[in-house]
Amino acid sequence: MRTTKFRDAEHLAGTPCLKLVPGRAVSRPQPWLKLSLVASTFALLSASTAVLAQQSDDDYVAPPAGATDDIAAPAAAAPAEPAAPAAAAPAAAATAAAPAAVPTQDLGRVEVTGSAIARTDAETAVPVTILQAEEIREQGITSTEQLVAELSSNDTGYGAGRGTGAEITGGASFANLRGIGTDKTLVLLNGRRLANNSLDGGAVDLNSIPFGAIERVEVLRDGASAIYGTDAIGGVINFITKKNLSGGSVDFGYEAPTHSGGGDTGDLSATWGNGDLEDDGFNVMGSISYRSQDDVDYTDRSNIRSVYDPGSGIYSASSFAYPANYYQGDLSGNPLAAEGCEGEGLIDTGGGTCSYDYGRYGQIQQETETTSLYTRAAAKLAEHHTASLSFLWSRNKNTSLSAPSPTSEAPQIQPGTPFYPDDPALDPTQPVDVRWRGIPAGPRVTDSTIDAKRLVLDFTGDVSGFNYDSAVSWNRSDTDLNYRSGYLSDDDLEDAFNNGLIDPFSTDPLTDAGLQALADAEASGLVWSAQNDVYAWDGKISREIGDWFGAGASAFALGADYRHERLQLETDPDVAARATSGGLSPDASVDEDRDVKGVYGELNVPIVEGLEVTAAVRYDDYSDVGDTTNPKISFRWQPVRQLLVRGAYSEGFRAPSLYELYDPAQLTYSPSGLSDPVLCPGGTPANGGVATRDCNTQFQEQQGGNEDLEPEEAKNWTLGFVYQPFQSFSAGLDFWWVEIESEVATPTSAYVIDNNPASIVRNDDGSIDYIPVQNQNLGKTKTNGVDVSANYRLPTTYGMFTLGYTGTYVDRYDFQESPDGDYVSNVGHYRSGYGNIFRWKHKLTFNWSKGHWGAGVVNHYMSGYDDYEPETHAEVGSYTTWDVLGAYTFTAGPRVTLGVKNLFDRDPPFSNQPEVGQSGYDARYADALGRTIYARFNYTF
Repeated sequence: MRTTKFRDAEHLAGTPCLKLVPGRAVSRPQPWLKLSLVASTFALLSASTAVLAQQSDDDYVAPPAGATDDIAAPAAAAPAEPAAPAAAAPAAAATAAAPAAVPTQDLGRVEVTGSAIARTDAETAVPVTILQAEEIREQGITSTEQLVAELSSNDTGYGAGRGTGAEITGGASFANLRGIGTDKTLVLLNGRRLANNSLDGGAVDLNSIPFGAIERVEVLRDGASAIYGTDAIGGVINFITKKNLSGGSVDFGYEAPTHSGGGDTGDLSATWGNGDLEDDGFNVMGSISYRSQDDVDYTDRSNIRSVYDPGSGIYSASSFAYPANYYQGDLSGNPLAAEGCEGEGLIDTGGGTCSYDYGRYGQIQQETETTSLYTRAAAKLAEHHTASLSFLWSRNKNTSLSAPSPTSEAPQIQPGTPFYPDDPALDPTQPVDVRWRGIPAGPRVTDSTIDAKRLVLDFTGDVSGFNYDSAVSWNRSDTDLNYRSGYLSDDDLEDAFNNGLIDPFSTDPLTDAGLQALADAEASGLVWSAQNDVYAWDGKISREIGDWFGAGASAFALGADYRHERLQLETDPDVAARATSGGLSPDASVDEDRDVKGVYGELNVPIVEGLEVTAAVRYDDYSDVGDTTNPKISFRWQPVRQLLVRGAYSEGFRAPSLYELYDPAQLTYSPSGLSDPVLCPGGTPANGGVATRDCNTQFQEQQGGNEDLEPEEAKNWTLGFVYQPFQSFSAGLDFWWVEIESEVATPTSAYVIDNNPASIVRNDDGSIDYIPVQNQNLGKTKTNGVDVSANYRLPTTYGMFTLGYTGTYVDRYDFQESPDGDYVSNVGHYRSGYGNIFRWKHKLTFNWSKGHWGAGVVNHYMSGYDDYEPETHAEVGSYTTWDVLGAYTFTAGPRVTLGVKNLFDRDPPFSNQPEVGQSGYDARYADALGRTIYARFNYTF
């Protein structure tokens, strides 16, 4: 890893001898360029880095041959002007070339994410994007989840509405570079690992990282398994906190949708530091943040709400109804079916029964509350030797609502009991199965609390020309899952039905005895807790080792690390057994651990003037799945001042996580719209099938770990171009290819129905009990594409204007659902269980600043794609939103920003997907809140 102590350029490569100008204010516009694809001349002379400058082209001075490169921060329009607002902020950073007459500052050795070598130049042969958190905040972004979503190279698979409905995420969100999986993007804090989220177990929860303490984020869009560890296949996101801070700041923000129904968000953060390492020999700093987000009900967005529309492919209705449906063999019925299912929440789906609109209780945004604390104390032990101790604590509290509890195990009403159905078609000597929904008990309410803790003791310095960095750390993620209300016991309900206490076929208010029986059936309390610990040590040394070929100093780095991972999971057997619709196994318990040891080396060698090659190799040994060696080689070539060419090849190896290996079996509900291949082949009841039970409905599926999983193996290639024809404009392209073998994932219920129906577990009457979808090594994934960036800065008498553009075009994303299966394309096609990969995503910014004033416009775009069920709805439309903001900086220091996100109140495009959030739209990326207005206040002292 390389990290800088100043505001950085995005790629830092191809920056010709740039110098830091002391005393200059800093801002970083964002890149822009209309994609003309690879066929144009620009595409052949571009790359992912941007270099912006404030001086005119006449000031541009080429570096002397063989000069040592230093990295500069982007300069503002003039020292007296306040920094521009962040409309042009994140996706690509900028650097400024100072005039030759301006004195420069010695930066010493620096590190940038993607390399372990610390040296005086900060250029790199791999694509790195840098986001400045201060500028991101000006755009109304208030969480690490939203910050990462700004990356065009990140798959936006975890939007605000994803964890609604029956899916419980605990409010966690994850990064997913290249869309190849959250478990293949390595998330670091100050260059070191965090514990994976204990609810999911496969990746770091972005919300556990303290947003208020972040100074910048460095995103390596390339495989880095040879440096950071075998699982850094998709890339690395390195959150870097403020260091050596003197003084303080207070930030406050508030955001509110213009639609009714709630959804307001407020945040507050305060940061303070004292001391200077060089002058005082010490520095202490602390940062505390708080963020609160209100929920929004699905019914409050009737303009996008869609319930049951077979003509458009929407089947969001359930056979668990109120009043109940009853079944006996191939006979079925409901008391209100003859009247056309005229009842609250009921839908007439045919077949003599009624279905229920379970989305009535859904949300498009959950209630969340996030609090974080970060502290760091550093002391100068001696000249060139520093020790630091840092502590992180964060808590994310989330409340999710889902439809009232269904009687998922279909309790039976016996003959001769008070509420046995009065239906002459039934055999009165046989029981009937009941599918009832507990409307009188209210929605299922689940509280989740995710705590993250981290303690790091770090030593850095220089000894005899060697730069060293070593640390010991402890990381923990705790999750508590609490059933607050609405979860019911099928056994208790069955007794209440047969004892005449609750009539499942009536909607009349319950009697006192019925209310008591319902209360007795409720299961509540702490049902599930998990803890994920990582104890680690790491250390590395690096130094320059001489000019081998007369083209510049070579350098090397050597490092080693060790970590002990432990996963503990406990389930309350009483609560889990009684809360039938919760789907948790009552005997679920895990206590597993493993050790991981690694050593690595990196060597950088300038070959001739303008050309250098870097080679790295890493060996890792997992105590449970074996060992692996992974190489990486990269080059950086600058044939002329205006052009840089770079490329890399690397290999990766991801061992299955402890969760993937040992996660206990649990039941959940599949997406809607599925049909039993035996009782409803082709969507038509047959062989004793019943329409509402067996056709176009949800089934239970059993998920869980698999101790027989094999590791994943990967290969990465990148080739990039950086072109800066003149100082105020630069552009870039980075082509990338990724191949993964033996990818670990869960097969979808739809895939099992179509390809392995014999594995389906059935009830005594032949209906589906559950579909097994445990983790498996499914097959290969092949994907490739290109990242595009460009930016332009224009100083005028009317102020400074900047344009910025970043985009990602995915040419191919093919995967196998079984080791020897056919390849399925996922680019621009929604695939059941896998979503879709967007063909094209971009972010365009326009920024202006003059004196105390600033303004900006931001455009987000995602291309359309084939819908989940294209036979009924062919294509999900593209999604475009525009944001605007204005800012004013007072002479005394406070800064006020006002802005509007989704200015034109763009509704999400229609989608018939049934897998994510609520029906009618795709909650992975489309914001159902609509237009929101925000205000921010910042004061630095």
